[in-house]
Amino acid sequence: MINNIELTKSEYDLLNQIKSETCAKLSTMIKEERLAWFAHYPNPINFEKEINGTVYTVNTHFNNSANETIIEKAERIILKK
Repeated sequence: MINNIELTKSEYDLLNQIKSETCAKLSTMIKEERLAWFAHYPNPINFEKEINGTVYTVNTHFNNSANETIIEKAERIILKK
């Protein structure tokens, strides 16, 4: 199931700013620092949220033996490398 979330331009701009700042911060870290950052992330990355009577469960998993960063993976998926 795919759900769309409608954002105002200011909300979209804010999310893009946060994403850019977070990616910039994470790109300066070594693998162990990134794993520690996600382990102590200020907001829960595993959570449930109810929207219009439907409960959505979000679970995040990390592969400690991965050979690419999340940025590299996102680029590979988006660019279909």
